[in-house]
Amino acid sequence: MLKIILTILLFGCTSTLFAKSLNSIEGFAPSYVGKKVAIFEIDDYMSMLTTKVATAEVKADSTFELNFFNDRTRKYKIEIGQNHFHVYTQPDGKYKLYVKESSPYLDKNATGIEVEFFFIDLDSTDINYKILMFEDASLNFLKRNYNHEAKNSTQFVEQLDTFKTEVHNFYKEDTSTFFRKYVRFAIASLDNLAFSGGRNKFEKYDFYIKPETVWYQNDRYMEYVLKYYENYASEISSELNESFYQGVIKSSPTMVINSLGADYALDNIRLREMIMIKMLSDVFYTGDYPQTNILTMLDSISNNGLFEENQKIASNIKYRLLDLVPGVKMPNFRLDVKGESKSKDDYKGQHLYIQFIKEGSSKSENDIELIRPLYDKYMRYTEMLTIVVTDDEEILNDPSAYIKKYKMGWETSFIRSDDEILEKLNVKTYPHYILMDAAGYVVAAPALSPRPNNEYETIEKALHGIHKQRERMEK
Repeated sequence: MLKIILTILLFGCTSTLFAKSLNSIEGFAPSYVGKKVAIFEIDDYMSMLTTKVATAEVKADSTFELNFFNDRTRKYKIEIGQNHFHVYTQPDGKYKLYVKESSPYLDKNATGIEVEFFFIDLDSTDINYKILMFEDASLNFLKRNYNHEAKNSTQFVEQLDTFKTEVHNFYKEDTSTFFRKYVRFAIASLDNLAFSGGRNKFEKYDFYIKPETVWYQNDRYMEYVLKYYENYASEISSELNESFYQGVIKSSPTMVINSLGADYALDNIRLREMIMIKMLSDVFYTGDYPQTNILTMLDSISNNGLFEENQKIASNIKYRLLDLVPGVKMPNFRLDVKGESKSKDDYKGQHLYIQFIKEGSSKSENDIELIRPLYDKYMRYTEMLTIVVTDDEEILNDPSAYIKKYKMGWETSFIRSDDEILEKLNVKTYPHYILMDAAGYVVAAPALSPRPNNEYETIEKALHGIHKQRERMEK
């Protein structure tokens, strides 16, 4: 009997495993040999937080392969080296693509950018093919018909209506719900262009938003809806705005969601709860609403929200609002600093200026020498810490030659490019700087660089101010 039960359980687990759709992406990236590649799900389109689902490395022959489970059509972000790009995938999708070095419009050494790529042998039934063809048709329509004269002529309304009808007729039999909604809200965004005779805001709600459910993972839908409800607390009536304010004062999501039900464009309670989260986020930094109350409300929604998807969004938005903004506590970290394990707490009592650089990047490494005079001048009250990101095993095992080359007499740490501290401190490009105060709170993230920016500002003004203030305190 036990054997039969175990067999049934094993069969059930196996069936569940094989029920999941396996996606694969094979790529060619000659400019990224030896670099890491990672693919991320977009958790939600309000916070834009992501979850890593697969990683690989670009081999010596310039190829890489990513395999991951995916049971729906959705958009993914792919990070390669220090750059990134986006693809759509559908269940059981298999893709081949070629990643270019950079954008033709940018310096080839630029990092942290969205690079160009193209698909190889893309099937015409695939979501990427259909989106590319549709976007191309939309762009051609705008090139032909939308100009300065069109903005002040009702003729464009007729041309747009004709285009909408053609698109509807062409795609009405398409079996992909994701694509049909994508097209619908891409067309809706055309209605947001400035031209005479367009729909007013209530008409747009009635026609585009009201008939729909909430398509959380459709980027075109979310883009349209989030723009429609942008800074919505200032759009609602004065009576509703006062109710919204009182609900925040009482830290009551229930009071807010009930009062917002009186707004014409928030009849759908699923949508209303999501927009309530957005409204709380939008007013967080205005200074007109108590931030602690907003965080309490987001915490309540993340645990007790009416819809699971909104619970996740509330949790992510709370994380975003506290994501290294001035005045919040610096996340804890632990690093090997010249052979000694150190955490955030080891720097209490002094300000800490952190420099993240990429080994091998001249843009990063040229900034190292700019730290030295700052360290000599302000070391009494501000500690300097340079974190070198590298996957060079020789440097990681013995960084002494690197330290000697750049004459780094201050705190230094060497980490791999997948170290969790980079995600925790939101380091995406290099060089990157963070300033933490003596009590462990964020002063600036990103902070100013020691190199002058376009307005000739550097971090030295802040360091000088810290130095003078601490000197006065000690007198």
